[in-house]
Amino acid sequence: MAETLFEESRRYILGKMRGILREGGRKLPTDRELAGEMFASYATIRLVMGELEREGFIRRIRGSGTYLEPGAAELLERAFLPVVRLFTSPVNGTADNDYAAYLVDELTRQAAGKRFRIEHRQVATHNAFLAELDKEADSRVPVVYLPPTAPFTMQQLGRLGRFDHIPLVVIDCELGNINVNNITTDNRKGGMLAARTLLAGGCRKLALLLCEPPLRQISQRVQGFTEIAELSGAEVEIWDCQVRGDDERTALAHRKTLAALRAGHRPDGIFAVSDSGAVSAAEAIRQSGFELGRDIALIGFDGLPATRTHKPSLGSIAQPVAEIGEEVFSLLGTWQQGTHVQKLLSPRFQSGASVMKKEKATTAIPT
Repeated sequence: MAETLFEESRRYILGKMRGILREGGRKLPTDRELAGEMFASYATIRLVMGELEREGFIRRIRGSGTYLEPGAAELLERAFLPVVRLFTSPVNGTADNDYAAYLVDELTRQAAGKRFRIEHRQVATHNAFLAELDKEADSRVPVVYLPPTAPFTMQQLGRLGRFDHIPLVVIDCELGNINVNNITTDNRKGGMLAARTLLAGGCRKLALLLCEPPLRQISQRVQGFTEIAELSGAEVEIWDCQVRGDDERTALAHRKTLAALRAGHRPDGIFAVSDSGAVSAAEAIRQSGFELGRDIALIGFDGLPATRTHKPSLGSIAQPVAEIGEEVFSLLGTWQQGTHVQKLLSPRFQSGASVMKKEKATTAIPT
C-alpha cells in the first residue's frame, strides 16, 4: 500500500529529528521550513507536528520555536523498529479480565523484547479486517489477526487464503485445513482436561455452561469435555446461555446459572467455557447459598489473572499465551511465501479453591 502524504511527511520529520539528535541539537526547523523542504502543504505539516507533540516527541515554545523533548531519543528508537500490525476485535476489558486484552498485552510485551513495534488496530468484523488486508496488498508488513467472536464464512476463508504473499498469522481461532498460518490453543484437549479435573475431585453430576458464541474453538472445548464425561459415565447437563456475537455474556452466564440452581438443578461440578462466564457463575453459586469448592466445583477456561485474585480463587484451563507469542514471532521471523504452519498448543490446569479436592475419585478417569 502506497504511503499517504501524511505518512510520508511524518517519516521524513522523524528522520530529521534523528539527524538533529545525532548532531547534538534540540531545535527543529519551523513548520513552513519543513513544508518547503518536502514540497508538502503547510496544513499537512501542521497536522503531523500536532500528532508528534501529542505523542511526546516535541514541545512548542511560543516565540522561540519547536524543540525535541528529553524522551525523544527513546521514542525515535521505537518509531524505527520493524512493525507488526496486530488486528483485533474491539477490546473492552483489561488484561486482568478479558482474554483478548490479556493476549494483546502479552504480544506487545514480547514484541518489545524482540525489537518489534506493535501497531494495534481494532476491527469489528472479519469483512472489516479483510478490507484492511486489501489495503496492505502491496505490503510485506507482518500481520497478526485475533478475530472477533463470530465464525468465518466459507467465502471469508477463501478470501483470507488469497493473502499468501503477506506474513499473516491468525491466532486464537481454529481455522481447519486452509492455507493460512494458524496458532491457537488445543481447545479439545483443554475441554478434556477440565472434565478429568472435575472427575478427579469426585464430581459425578456435571454442568457445562455455554457462555460464549458458538465458535469452532468453543465447540472443541465442549467436544473434549463431553467425550471424557461420557466415557466415565458421569451425567452432563448443558446450560446454554444462547450467546451470540457481542451479547453481554457475563450477564447471560450469571442469569442462566442462577436460574438453573434456583430451579433445583444440583450439579457438583460446573465447567464454564470461559473465565468471564466462570466469574459470573461463581457469583450465582454464592447467591444461591452454596459454597464454591465444597458444594459445587467450578472450572473456567483462559487462565486470566482475575481468576487468581478472585475470592475464592477459581480453577481454570489456562491458555498458553506466552507460548502463543513465542510461536507467533518465531513464525514471522522465518516466514516464507507458500509455507503454512498450523499449531495447536497444549493448555494447562491452573489450580484454584473453586475446584474441590477429595482423597479419591469415585470412578476411573479416562485418559
